[in-house]
Amino acid sequence: MRKKAKIGLALGGGGARGLAHLLVLEVFEEFGIRPQAISGASIGAIVGALYASGIKARDIREYVDSHLKLKMDSQSWKQDGKNLMQMVKLLDIDFSGTGLIKGENFSHFLYEMLETREFSGLEIPLSVVATDFWTSSQVVFNDGPILPAVKASMSVPGVFTPVTYRDRILVDGACVNPVPWDLLQDCNVLIGVNVLGRSLPTKNLKPPKAAKVVLETFEVMQRGILAQKLRYDPPDLFLDPPIQGIGIFDFHKAETVYEQSKPIVEELRRFLRDIL
Repeated sequence: MRKKAKIGLALGGGGARGLAHLLVLEVFEEFGIRPQAISGASIGAIVGALYASGIKARDIREYVDSHLKLKMDSQSWKQDGKNLMQMVKLLDIDFSGTGLIKGENFSHFLYEMLETREFSGLEIPLSVVATDFWTSSQVVFNDGPILPAVKASMSVPGVFTPVTYRDRILVDGACVNPVPWDLLQDCNVLIGVNVLGRSLPTKNLKPPKAAKVVLETFEVMQRGILAQKLRYDPPDLFLDPPIQGIGIFDFHKAETVYEQSKPIVEELRRFLRDIL
């Protein structure tokens, strides 16, 4: 007898490119099924927490669109100072602290959406990965309050202020585990979604600015970790949308992310048809 599929879904880090996770979740809803467990790092932890709390993928997309003005094209974003200031206010930028962004306003944004405040109240079991700054080790959260765990998981070093929680200084979970499918051992079908995308090299040899160097180097490290994981312990399905030219804060390019991520929609549909 064929064993019933217990699907575990791992949602990776990648900033605005993580909007592609919503397309993956919409496919699950199209099939009328839900993952038995979800794990997430960084933006994957955010999307995973919202979905696991009982919010449908389409509702998450509509809510994010309405609050972050995601349907603007990049040119109108640059021209509209009011909308740019709304993003700055949402991110809570602070040049004087331990991170460029404090993230308190983003926390309020998450609180508005979440259907529950505790891991125990989630409809789908969730594991959130963060990184202990001082020990360089992985920290996994699956109990207690959701918000500090998610805030820690999304705290990109040097950009977001590190989170002090449970006697640890915590930063982005993608530092140690960019797509944490290994946290889903109770499931017999593992799906990993990588949203790091691809960099677009420039034709000139002028060095990029410091902020871009830091963020791109962080992603180079994550790609290296992923390559080793895929070599030694791959998931049953690894979805890797061909996203290009999208920075971690380019939420205004949501439609581009959705368009570039369409290939993984069909790939996931074929996979689910087969295992179901």
